[in-house]
Amino acid sequence: MSAKLLSRRTFLFGGAAAVGLAALHLGLTQPEDAVVTVLRKRLSYLKLDEAGLRAFAHDYTAAGKMARGKLRLIAALAPLYRWLPADDSTPAAVRHGEERVVSAYLLSSDFFANGADEQQPVGYLGLFDPWANPLACQNPFARLGNDAA
Repeated sequence: MSAKLLSRRTFLFGGAAAVGLAALHLGLTQPEDAVVTVLRKRLSYLKLDEAGLRAFAHDYTAAGKMARGKLRLIAALAPLYRWLPADDSTPAAVRHGEERVVSAYLLSSDFFANGADEQQPVGYLGLFDPWANPLACQNPFARLGNDAA
């Protein structure tokens, strides 16, 4: 009887320790890390400026564009999240969140101003917000001058 009780106690203590470590890890994660993880995963084919990624992540989370709890959960589960395929087998809610972050980043960058050239480095200009940022009112698809073909 005592061996059975000992294994049950060991199991409970081990489980409590695992939950405690998971909570500690979740508490140490930053929402900005999740934004950077999403961008690196979904835009792996682009040359992304590291400082620009960090600046965008900071501005995006500070603006409250996505719930901080969701972002912290993604940051905590980043090793598992990176293995999710970027296709229709990924849950729709995850894909929708990814697309929101990626769209905001691309509109906030010089990607479209550079003709959507995948070979050029992508630089962050400022958080795309047509109501607060006058630079964001520019049409990213406009071709000015003689470069329109």
